Amino acid sequence: MLVQRFKSVVHGFAAKSLSQCTLGRSANQLKDLPPVGYINLGIVDYRVALSLQKQLCRQRIDEIYSGPHRQRSDPGERRLSDTIILLEHPPVYTNGRRNHGKVGDAEIDRLRQLECDYVETNRGGEITFHGPGQLVVYPSLYLRDHHLGTKCYVEGLENTVVETCARVGVKAEALKGFPGVWVSPTQKVAALGTHVQKYVTSHGFALNCTTDMRWFEEIVPCGLEGRTAVSLQSIVKKNNSGEAPVDVSVESITPTVLGSFAQVFGCDVRPLEEVSRNTFELILEILHNETTK
Repeated sequence: MLVQRFKSVVHGFAAKSLSQCTLGRSANQLKDLPPVGYINLGIVDYRVALSLQKQLCRQRIDEIYSGPHRQRSDPGERRLSDTIILLEHPPVYTNGRRNHGKVGDAEIDRLRQLECDYVETNRGGEITFHGPGQLVVYPSLYLRDHHLGTKCYVEGLENTVVETCARVGVKAEALKGFPGVWVSPTQKVAALGTHVQKYVTSHGFALNCTTDMRWFEEIVPCGLEGRTAVSLQSIVKKNNSGEAPVDVSVESITPTVLGSFAQVFGCDVRPLEEVSRNTFELILEILHNETTK
């Protein structure tokens, strides 16, 4: 059965104190945030995951704006919930919407000869790599229910990664003018690129956990000359020389990311099948259809 492909993280994650998760919101706004469900899909082809996100986003928009004259529906009447999709991709280089058609055929052929796919997508940002050992996080949130604008949402994603890194002893930060999360002015540990349509989000961030960083040597990551990508594994190993290594594999870091998301965004994060069985089954259905074409 298709569901056997999925890994399960059994924990739920409660929001922490309001002082840790405002993102510009008032205490009253933080009191009524909806729960967010998560689902871990394991390894999923990038094109399949892209189609999944597009279909989920479309169905969520249609449902949210299903009131008279396309007004917003009552949240209590909706079948589909906010969701965090977690996965890994087989090796693939992806490029953001601003670079559509700008990479020549010879360069695309060179990348594909590395036994790595190349896909142009609708997210922000520029070229990056996704592959094994990298945790990819795709939140599908309706921002108005969370009282967030796009800028604060992106800040929240950055802070989620910063908090995740801190929990494994790695100091990281967001650098103004340079998307993603950095462990030094020249070393990026997570790439970030989002898409927001009618306040419904897709895409998200990719955290290098135990990624083979040699893939990044074939490109200029995120179009930033003189800067490199780095993995949590390499930083932890350097920081803990002579000590027992901290496990930063995708499987181990996933609960940390979910807990950090709950803290930063101020919402409860629980297994998707508990939050919305309809959303859980829709995702299974889309994946089944996409993988049996």
